[in-house]
Formats: sequence, structure tokens, C-alpha cells
Amino acid sequence: MHDYHKAKDMVEYAQAAAKELGKTKVTKIFMTIGESSGYTDESVLMYFKELSEGTICEGAEVVITPVKSMLECPQCGEVFPRKFMAYACPSCGTEGRPGKIGTEISIEGIEAE
Repeated sequence: MHDYHKAKDMVEYAQAAAKELGKTKVTKIFMTIGESSGYTDESVLMYFKELSEGTICEGAEVVITPVKSMLECPQCGEVFPRKFMAYACPSCGTEGRPGKIGTEISIEGIEAE
């Protein structure tokens, strides 16, 4: 259900940004979604399509930049990509902890006409 709220935020943000620019139609919305954010592209896009109907965002292309999850080594500080079922730091072998990279979800901007 949080995907619904993020899509709603996206529509509201895009409408406000377009209005601020003096534009009447949003053509693109740029987003970043981290692999470990808890959001899925498909769900956010599905809700966006539903929520944007009848608004200046209807039909806008949503461009999503995925961000791979990264782990942080508590021993040496190395930041490294999370691999399936492998958490060892490539530098020292210590088990990495989830880091902040890959947990983000944000609206980066819009294009409008």
C-alpha cells in the first residue's frame, strides 16, 4: 500500500512543479528507486497510471533509475555491492551490513510543456 502513497506523492509533486514552471502538461517524471527500498517499479507505475488519470500527469513517461543495494563492512569500512547469498567484504572477509545505498526512493524532477 505504500506504493500507492508514493505514486500519489509523485502525481502531487509533478503537478506542483509544472504549475511553478507555468506548464500545463507533465511529459516525464524522473525517479530513483533503490533495490532494497521496499518499493517495486511495477507497483508504483501501476498506481501512478491510475492516480494520474484526468490530471496534467496523465500519459507522462516515468523514467526510473534503479540503485543497486550496497553493504558496508563494519571492520574496514568498505562499501560493496550486495550479491545473492554472499555478504562477505571483498577486502577483509567480514560480513557486511546493509548500508543506505539502495534504500532510497525519490522523485528527481520532471519535464513539462
